[in-house]
Amino acid sequence: MSTPGTVGNTRKLNFMSNQLSKDVTLVFMFEPLTKGKLFSDIFPVCWKVMKFRAGSIDNGLAMYTADTGFLIPQVDSGNIVFSSSARRCQSGQVCELVTEDGDNFLKAPVKAENADNIVQCKVKTDFPATLGFGIFDKSGTRMEPIFTWTDIPKGDTLSLALTPKLKIYAVTDIKVNQVLKGEVQSPKLFEENLIELPPLSKWEVYIEENTNAVRIRSATSS
Repeated sequence: MSTPGTVGNTRKLNFMSNQLSKDVTLVFMFEPLTKGKLFSDIFPVCWKVMKFRAGSIDNGLAMYTADTGFLIPQVDSGNIVFSSSARRCQSGQVCELVTEDGDNFLKAPVKAENADNIVQCKVKTDFPATLGFGIFDKSGTRMEPIFTWTDIPKGDTLSLALTPKLKIYAVTDIKVNQVLKGEVQSPKLFEENLIELPPLSKWEVYIEENTNAVRIRSATSS
């Protein structure tokens, strides 16, 4: 199910490999959409992990639905984030994070003033808050976290410009929904603003012969 206003911004990226000489694991994450001190008060969350096996022909699909929202994150197994509660909030809307009976919850969004390309959340909790942002999956029933913030003071407003820049790295020690506490110690293989891509794009994962390095290149026919 798609929320009105998100269909035109949906992006599908098809990644393919053809008999790689070694196993490759790709980790997908987004560049922060708002100002803040990275790895101090704003943390990227691993969006997806794709595995490509040596000697096989593999395909993986990453779908950015643009069905955005805020979530109240919970942490399990150390750094793994899941959503205890989530609320849709689209471009041009603002929602509120408030406290009731000692628990935080997100109120329904309303139209924001003079913020057509911004999604916002006002923090009105009784104590410094933790908040997440992400996208709903294709079914519209599961939130996929892509950022979290910690210790947000009461009275602050998070404002995010929806220009989703996707980054991909080849690493094996990061899991889906894992909070990143520092820079990925691996070369960046891919960096694209998804809104600038066509609705469907194709990408080849390959091994460079001379260096044995993992690479990603466009495989979309012109």
